[in-house]
Amino acid sequence: MDRIRNAVTRARQKREGHRPDAPSVETAVAPAQPGPEPAKYRAGAGAPAARAVRAPAPAVSDDLGLPEVECDLEHFARNRIIANEQDPVLNAYRVLRTRILQRMDAEGWRTMAVVSPGSGAGKTVTAINLAIALSTKAGSRATLIDLDFYRPSVARYLGIKNAPSVLDFFEGKCSFRDVAVRPGLSDVILAANERVTRRGAEHLTSSRADEMIDTAVNEFDSRAVIFDMSPLLGCDDTLAFLPKVDCVLVVAASGETRTQELKEAKRILGKSNIIGTVLNKAPSAFMPNQYY
Repeated sequence: MDRIRNAVTRARQKREGHRPDAPSVETAVAPAQPGPEPAKYRAGAGAPAARAVRAPAPAVSDDLGLPEVECDLEHFARNRIIANEQDPVLNAYRVLRTRILQRMDAEGWRTMAVVSPGSGAGKTVTAINLAIALSTKAGSRATLIDLDFYRPSVARYLGIKNAPSVLDFFEGKCSFRDVAVRPGLSDVILAANERVTRRGAEHLTSSRADEMIDTAVNEFDSRAVIFDMSPLLGCDDTLAFLPKVDCVLVVAASGETRTQELKEAKRILGKSNIIGTVLNKAPSAFMPNQYY
C-alpha cells in the first residue's frame, strides 16, 4: 500500500473526523557518497520522473502538539517527490540517507544545509526527499526548514497552502514552534515559507537563527535538521548561515552545473564540513545497481 498517499489521506480524514492514513511523495535525484570522495548517484532528470517512496508514516497524532497541514498529491508527482515504495529512485535516497546518518552520527552532527552552486540543480527536491527518507527510518525524526528567501519552494512543491511562514518567526511575530507543522509525511516536521525577503543574511546571522536551531534539535528532538538554502553563487544568505550548521550537502545537476561553478562553490565551502555531493538529473545509465 502506498504509505505516503495513505499518510496524506490520513491527515485529511483526521480533520474531517475520520481515521487518517499515511503519506506519499515523488522525486528524481541521485545520492552522493558522503566523505572525501563523493559518489555520483542518479537523480532522475533526463530519465522518466521517478517516484521515491517514503517511509511508513507514523501515527500523526503528534507528541509535540504541532498542527497538521494538508499536502496535495498531484504536486508530488509533478515535482518528483517520493510517492510510493515502488519508486525506483527511492533506493537511491535510502542509500544517501544511510550514508549521511552514518557520517552525522559518527561526527555528532545534527544540522545540514542542502546547497547548490546555482539555481535549477534540484536542491529543494533533494532536501524534501531526503527528509522523507530519513524520517521513514525508525527513530529518525527529520525537521525540514525552507531558508531559501529568494525562491522559497518547499510548500509549493508539496502543494501546501496557507502554511505559517518561517519569516514570521525571524521578524519577531511568533515563536519558532508557532511556524512548525506536520505535513503528514512520516516523522517530518516542516517550517515552510512563501514570502521573499532581501534581509536573509541579516535574519540568518541573528540570535533567532540560533533559537531556531536549538528548538529543532533539542525541543523537537530531530535526528537531522535539513535546511533548504539559497544557491551559493549570487547572494550571501547561505554564506552567512553556514557557520551555524554542522555539515553541507552539495547538489549539482548533470549537464547543467558548470565546472567553474563547482570550483567556486568548493572555494566558498572551504571551511565547511562537506558531507557529500549529489549528482542530480543524471541519465538512468548512471544509476548504480539498477537490478536492485
